[in-house]
Amino acid sequence: MTSLFDALPTDNRTSEGEARRDAALGLLRVRHESLIRKLTASALRIALTAGEVCSDDLREAVPIPIGISPKCVGPVFADLATTGILQHVEYRKSRRPAAHARPISVWRISNLDTALARLAELETLIAATDAAGSSTAD
Repeated sequence: MTSLFDALPTDNRTSEGEARRDAALGLLRVRHESLIRKLTASALRIALTAGEVCSDDLREAVPIPIGISPKCVGPVFADLATTGILQHVEYRKSRRPAAHARPISVWRISNLDTALARLAELETLIAATDAAGSSTAD
């Protein structure tokens, strides 16, 4: 039996899927920049102290505000992997009941110096953003 997709070369489907994923991650980065910074810093701290990190760890450490999609965790791991800071090591069943034990990625630091530099950069940005927010609230 054939489907409509059999006529398409596999490369085109993969490329289109990757393009859609990248566009969605880009929107999340723009819409939730401050939260993604905090999530990224937290992911790095967890990986540096525990030796590994997964989305469950991140969701426990940084609550996602109501009204914001938990998909905002996606850019964190995508960006850290793309820059060579984290590497995927295995899949594990999620501990979160809402995730129904689906497989999630487990990540480890692959470049310690770059991870430490990125964490320092993020902490500076977070502190500046928090300071600007508190000064405007007064």
